[in-house]
Amino acid sequence: MARDGVRGSGEAGAVAVEFALILPLLILILFGVFEFGLAWSKVQVLEGAAREGARCAAVRAAEASVGLPVCDVETRVRDAAGSYESSLPATLSIGVCSADTVGEEVTVSWEQPLELSIPFWKDVSFSRHISGTFRCE
Repeated sequence: MARDGVRGSGEAGAVAVEFALILPLLILILFGVFEFGLAWSKVQVLEGAAREGARCAAVRAAEASVGLPVCDVETRVRDAAGSYESSLPATLSIGVCSADTVGEEVTVSWEQPLELSIPFWKDVSFSRHISGTFRCE
């Protein structure tokens, strides 16, 4: 009979085997959470860049009517995207405001490709629709 706190000789190394079996699952979960967090951060930054571009497009006509320099929407979006600027697609869908469209909505949008690379799992690629909307002034 085994004393309290002392394992029998048949259980030597059982903890190491159990840990080895569960370790890949723990790594999968850890890196999955990490990769998802990075992708979510990227989406949030790009949504903010789209809103900044839409705001620029919304006030463009108002600025031009009083003689101010007109805002370049695409440059504003790329500047607001910061370190993610290189991942933006070549073409963005940019709405236009004019004196006739005051009060209507203008939208800046695009399809953003995203990738998740998780160890022990296949790489996942998907796209997310990014957009920002403001009313024309």
